[in-house]
Amino acid sequence: MENRSPGKAILPLAVIFAVTTVFFVVARGWLLMQWNMDYRVLLAGNGILFLATAFSFFLYSRALRDSNVQVFLRMLYASLLVKMVFCLSATLVYLFLAGKDVSKSAIIGCFCLYVLYTYAEVKVLMRMSKKSPKNA
Repeated sequence: MENRSPGKAILPLAVIFAVTTVFFVVARGWLLMQWNMDYRVLLAGNGILFLATAFSFFLYSRALRDSNVQVFLRMLYASLLVKMVFCLSATLVYLFLAGKDVSKSAIIGCFCLYVLYTYAEVKVLMRMSKKSPKNA
C-alpha cells in the first residue's frame, strides 16, 4: 500500500494528545499554578483540539485521495472552516461560562496547542501527499 491509512497516520496526533495530557496532569501544581493557568481549561482545550484536528485530518486525507479538483478544494475549505468554528465556539462557551474567572494564560496555552496540532497535522499530510500515487 503506497498511501498510509488515516488510522496509522493520525498516530503522531494521538501521541501529542497523550503526552500533553500527562504533562498537564503531572505539572498542574508545579508549573501551571506558577503561570496562573487553570489546568482543567488546558485539559479540556487539549481534548477539543484533538477532536477538531482528528476530524480536520480525516477531511484532509479524504481530499488527498480524490482526483477531482473541486472536491479537493471543497474538502480543504470545509476542514479549515470546521476546525476554526469548533475552536472558536469552544472558546466562546468557556468565556461565557467562566465569567470573570477567565484564565487568559490558559487560553494562550490552548492557542499554543492549536499551533502544535496544526504543525503536526500538516507535516503528516505532506508526507502522505508525497507518497500518494497522484501528485495533487
